[in-house]
Amino acid sequence: MKTILITGASRGLGLEFTRQYIERGDKVIATCRKPEKARELQELQSKFLSKLSLIQMDVAEEEDRNRAYEQIEREFGVLDVLINNAGIISGNEKKSYSLGEIYKEDFNKVFLVNSIAPLLISEKFLPMLEKGNEAKILNITSDNSSIAKRSVGGKYSYCTSKAALNMITKILSNDLLEKGIIVLAIHPGWLRTDMGGSTAPLEKEKPISMIIDLIEKVEISDTGKFLSWEGEEIPW
Repeated sequence: MKTILITGASRGLGLEFTRQYIERGDKVIATCRKPEKARELQELQSKFLSKLSLIQMDVAEEEDRNRAYEQIEREFGVLDVLINNAGIISGNEKKSYSLGEIYKEDFNKVFLVNSIAPLLISEKFLPMLEKGNEAKILNITSDNSSIAKRSVGGKYSYCTSKAALNMITKILSNDLLEKGIIVLAIHPGWLRTDMGGSTAPLEKEKPISMIIDLIEKVEISDTGKFLSWEGEEIPW
């Protein structure tokens, strides 16, 4: 049984990660901005009370990160997997701004949530990961971050924030190599979620299941890679 910390767990990918890890018998610490409004998480907790802990954390807020760490460290003491899943598509979380609409506040918010927060959370929870069993950090990125594959315009703040997250993943993997902690950037596919939209080609259950299996299989030689949900390397 492993102890898993998932950010942005109230919906979409984070909720599905939470559901599947619990069903596999692991302990899950699910964080989100407003747990009191996370109806599906609350239903899961009522069903799996001993396996699921809900903790309030806005990843962009230092006070929240510090308070969440203190509570999780006190109650669990160790982490085996950290999934940095929380992310936003744009500064208002609904509209992607195109050329001619760019404004710096959009970039500031998107980079804080998508790029900087995963690094700060990884750094904060490192003492608990060092105590874990073959600990792993999983940063949820997107193939929209691939410079080599980019062939269209638009989505400036989202794409560049995820490209930054990829570089953070690579640097962090180098820093944590001697500690034996694996760090990966994973593209989960274009999934039918609130962020992915109803026209996305994939339901979330299979890709998330395959990512969980992938997390179990990777070795330290894989650290720092940018992988698809199917385990294939994606060009930077």
